[in-house]
Amino acid sequence: MSVNTKNPRAKWYIELMEKFGNLVELHALPDEVAEAVKSLLLGVARDQYMAGNKSGIRWMREKMQGVPAAV
Repeated sequence: MSVNTKNPRAKWYIELMEKFGNLVELHALPDEVAEAVKSLLLGVARDQYMAGNKSGIRWMREKMQGVPAAV
């Protein structure tokens, strides 16, 4: 499973990959193991982002239903 990000220059992605790279070096992980862990890490990050994003949108829409329109 390969997980790509839409913006590989995003700050969160760069910081996550730097931390991941340091961990891989520290433990001298073989390339195939590092790729499997990276795929898992990015997959979980994507799933959590999507779950949070959907919840945030739903919360905002529900909250905005009771707000009068701006004049």
